[in-house]
Amino acid sequence: MTAPSGLRERKKLETREAIHHAALRLVAENGVSETSVDAICSEAVVSSRTFFNYFPSKFAAIVGASAVELSADQRTRFLAGTGERGLVRDLCRLVSDATASITRRDDDRRALRELLALRPEIVPEFKHVLADLRRELVSLCEQRTTPERARLATALVLSGLTCAFDAPLDPRIDELDDWLFTAVMAMHDIAGRSV
Repeated sequence: MTAPSGLRERKKLETREAIHHAALRLVAENGVSETSVDAICSEAVVSSRTFFNYFPSKFAAIVGASAVELSADQRTRFLAGTGERGLVRDLCRLVSDATASITRRDDDRRALRELLALRPEIVPEFKHVLADLRRELVSLCEQRTTPERARLATALVLSGLTCAFDAPLDPRIDELDDWLFTAVMAMHDIAGRSV
């Protein structure tokens, strides 16, 4: 007899979270090079095969995501917007969706921020993930605006994402896309007042 899909999905999520939290804890305590996949598996009480069913690498387990990837559906939804109207708002939504596995909860953002401060050796890998996302976002935005404006819009929204690892501007905002847009508008206001 098979388990109900709800139970199966919950078990999968619990396993994924156990691996992620084990990786976070062990890397925070011992550093990246001193933390092996085997140690993470032992801590999370899973086999290495199970580990690799959930994450392709130790870094992916640390950040809690295989990669920051855009699905075909996300791309299509973004490109359904026309021209520059709503570009930044649509980009905030797209970035929120694409990074949901990394930034889904305040405690996840806080734990990752603390780990990046404690273990700066993972910063280059994290920046590499964001650079890959940036290239893909610029390419998509160029289909709605000029290359220069695509680069600027992407830089603006990704700056907001970087701020998401700090204390929220408004803790009453639950959804990351709304928070990103609020951050972008605050940056716009700051820029306007400094002219």
